[in-house]
Amino acid sequence: MSNIELIIFDFDGVIADSEYLFIKADRNAFAHAGIEMSEYDITHKFIGMDFDSISKSLINQYGAERTTKYTERMLTETERLIQSELTAVPHVVDFIENTKLPYFVASNGTTSKTQQKMATLKIEHLFEHVIIGTNSVKKPKPAPDMFKLAADKAGVAYDKCAVIEDGVYGIQAATTLNMKPIGFTGASHILDKHAQNLTNAGAILTFDDMSELHNILESL
Repeated sequence: MSNIELIIFDFDGVIADSEYLFIKADRNAFAHAGIEMSEYDITHKFIGMDFDSISKSLINQYGAERTTKYTERMLTETERLIQSELTAVPHVVDFIENTKLPYFVASNGTTSKTQQKMATLKIEHLFEHVIIGTNSVKKPKPAPDMFKLAADKAGVAYDKCAVIEDGVYGIQAATTLNMKPIGFTGASHILDKHAQNLTNAGAILTFDDMSELHNILESL
């Protein structure tokens, strides 16, 4: 019998297999702006970080002009790739359609951007009124604000919440509230040793196949 009463999903890299599209867009945008950035650095520094924080970091390091060039190309490329290549993580829609547990989505993107991606995937009907974005809270991940809001809306104690995350920022946020952070490593962008990075951040376990999620939650 599971002790879990609420699931909180990250969106990009957990429900939508989208992070690798952001990496493709990033490579193009960084080159356009004259900023040298390896795929490893893109993945480990920026995956899971909200866009405002990325922009501030780049301004501090590279200046406003190059950051503006990066931002404009990044937004254009991301929109193009999402429309043409976005897919859902295998088995996650089946899980969501069949789970009896309540759930929220907590994304370091805005609610409107998440809704647009859901519409592209034709899964928006599964997430009415359960999306929390950066516009919903004062601070994005790694602050715990999003997860706290989800649990409070659901009326569930923090230690009864399972958080499914592919990024260290989300794992850190869940750990702050004594939730059950579970690291997902099955999306297309995952590099070697990422499971260890999630474990180091506080994940109680990692997995790479959404068809395993039901049994994982039952075991907690």
